[in-house]
Amino acid sequence: MNRLRPAFRTLAPTVAALGALSISLLAGCSDDDKPTEPGIMTHDPDAATVVSVDRFSDTAATLMKRSENPGLPAANAPIDYDAGEPFRTMGLGPDGQMVRYYNFDVQPLAPAPIYVFFRAGASTPLAGQLNVIGVIPGDAGYNDFWRVNKVIVPDDYVANEIANVAEITARGYEVQATSTIVNCPVVPDGSTASLRYQSTDNGLTRGWYDEKIVKYFNFSEHALEMTGGGQVPVSEIRVTFNINPNEAGGGPPSGFKAETGTMQTHNVLQTLPADMAYSPLWDVDVYDNADFAMVHNWDTALGTNLLGEGVALVNCPVVSVGSRHPVDPDTAPQVSVDRFSDDAGTLFRRSENASLPAANAPIDFDSGAPFLTRGLGPNGASIQYYNFDVQPTGPAPIFVLVRDGESDPVDGQLNIIDVLPGDAGYNDFWRVSFVTVPSGYVANTITSYEQIAREGYPRQVTDVIVNCPVVPDGSTASLRFTDESTELHRGWKDGRVVKYFTFSEDDIMATGQGMVPLADILVSFNINPGETGGGPPSGFKTETGSDQTHNVVAVLPGMPGYSPLWDVDIYDNADFDGVHDWTSATMANVLATGAAVVNCPVVTVSR
Repeated sequence: MNRLRPAFRTLAPTVAALGALSISLLAGCSDDDKPTEPGIMTHDPDAATVVSVDRFSDTAATLMKRSENPGLPAANAPIDYDAGEPFRTMGLGPDGQMVRYYNFDVQPLAPAPIYVFFRAGASTPLAGQLNVIGVIPGDAGYNDFWRVNKVIVPDDYVANEIANVAEITARGYEVQATSTIVNCPVVPDGSTASLRYQSTDNGLTRGWYDEKIVKYFNFSEHALEMTGGGQVPVSEIRVTFNINPNEAGGGPPSGFKAETGTMQTHNVLQTLPADMAYSPLWDVDVYDNADFAMVHNWDTALGTNLLGEGVALVNCPVVSVGSRHPVDPDTAPQVSVDRFSDDAGTLFRRSENASLPAANAPIDFDSGAPFLTRGLGPNGASIQYYNFDVQPTGPAPIFVLVRDGESDPVDGQLNIIDVLPGDAGYNDFWRVSFVTVPSGYVANTITSYEQIAREGYPRQVTDVIVNCPVVPDGSTASLRFTDESTELHRGWKDGRVVKYFTFSEDDIMATGQGMVPLADILVSFNINPGETGGGPPSGFKTETGSDQTHNVVAVLPGMPGYSPLWDVDIYDNADFDGVHDWTSATMANVLATGAAVVNCPVVTVSR
């Protein structure tokens, strides 16, 4: 068999003309436009009978015959291709990437014809006209892979006058055979296959077959062109089964061998949709399952003991590709963080205060105001708290990975977030979600929320809230209420390392509405908010010659109701001298209630 050395696998270039043609041909399946001209006989797709389809009959199937597996759907019953084996498989890409592909059974090399209607000189299909095919599963010559034939119709032709192949021939319209191949498996109405490699429509498309409606999927993850011999191109795959084919009950009936407790096979694809040589029609080689553990990419698959070469040609379009190799946090790139942009900041904006650190520059939160404030506890004790600016009450999600059957997070795996300061939905406060990964999962194989979502791993949303402000690398905040680490922690965001502080001076649980709980604080400024230059820009009012404010918090860590997310009320600075604890603060003249909600974790309390 013709092997492609890995060195010759290159990223497929954009085949503009071919790609555009494929898209336009599939777009021609739209049936929104309906003819209204009197005297012209047309077919109404909405009123036509839907053809009965059976992909699992002995005449249609090879690997998936109902006569051998009664558990397969009945004739013309909807097929759920997302139900797992044997319809959907987790395999490996040439470099060990986790991939998913559907299995539409054995298909021949010779494509079947599909007819797409164009007016003379038009570059796009005739609006409203459904494509026409002449074979369905079980018919001689059927193939999921179709060679596109352009039918040139006159200007007075009305969409859906023709609904079968015989009429095309009878009318003598010009038919132009193209080299474009499309992968459109014909299936029973109601069938589902929700995954696609690209963000293309995953629903069923309608076509005509002998004046009946036929339904089919479209898989367009890679532009396919017919070979010089007029055949569907192929690529190679190496697979192994739970029982080797040369043993009793072996081969396909035994199922693909998978990692213990998971659906992850070590079936390895030679190419992916981004490779020039990719094809969803796979030439299958079978390797000895004794070699299963050694196989993790195409190179290692080439070193296996082959039990059979070219045993079948199967239609298995790749629908997702993930990262398989663990990513080293020590060498991975880091995200850039700017807490003081207009998108990220509310009280702290560089556009209003040019002295704030530059984008992605380390922030010294120990440098004093406005980042570190000395206030008062409810009983008048001097306290210190950091100020991480205004935050919303809706927490952002943080994902903690746990192996199936275990309770502790995966050792060495960084937590995963999906938003940064300045992004919609960002919050310093994160609601913890546990993600259950397979028992054999390798730490830092997954480094993004997109990968979590694509793999469909189970998620458990907890009520635990953690306060972890994302900051530029090198930032410092050395104070904590407890003896927890003051070092920066690392996480993942879209395959890049993100740094954040942790503040765990008290447990925080989501409210009944799933929000971050609030506590109260009363503050006063050098200039009252209602006056020129007043409010936050004027700074907190302090005792003469010191940094001691009379900002008073209602609760401290360890007290019922504590939260580092403070609901800010502002009192008149004329009452400053009379405020020395929470009771006296509540007697001050309040100028504004609920002025802001700020993240200010308490880090010291004078005893």
